[in-house]
Amino acid sequence: MKYLLIMGLLFFNSATASAGTMTQDEMEKIVIKNVEVVEQKKGYILFMYKKVKMALISDAKHDRMRIISPIAKYSDLKTEVKDIIEVKDIIMESNFHLALDARYAVSNDVLYLAYIHPMSSLTQQQLEGALNQVSALALTFGNTYSSGELSFGGAEKIPNK
Repeated sequence: MKYLLIMGLLFFNSATASAGTMTQDEMEKIVIKNVEVVEQKKGYILFMYKKVKMALISDAKHDRMRIISPIAKYSDLKTEVKDIIEVKDIIMESNFHLALDARYAVSNDVLYLAYIHPMSSLTQQQLEGALNQVSALALTFGNTYSSGELSFGGAEKIPNK
């Protein structure tokens, strides 16, 4: 029994050790092979992905990365939709129910979509998923406000235009 436990622990340790740590260079290579690059420098790539303008911004020193996409001027989001629910309320509901790992965020009066993650623990699958989630959230803005097929319930309050 001890032998099986030791073998299991060794297998687990070798499997997790081989997963590795995502580096800034590796992350940038993964993104570049999946997108149309517009501008690039170390720690910053501006690109188009599925017709959505995005930027990958990373900081190796602080182990952080983010993929962002500007969507609208935040102060202009005063229009009302079905049942007099404001767009600002809808995007907050979406952050909770439909946005998954990508989120709506605001900075300097710009509404962004943002995927933020520690860089070292990021996997290639998560990075590729982040590109898909941000693009889906951008393409569904004003309609379903969704970054994917998964919903955590309560989304029935989000009206479709």
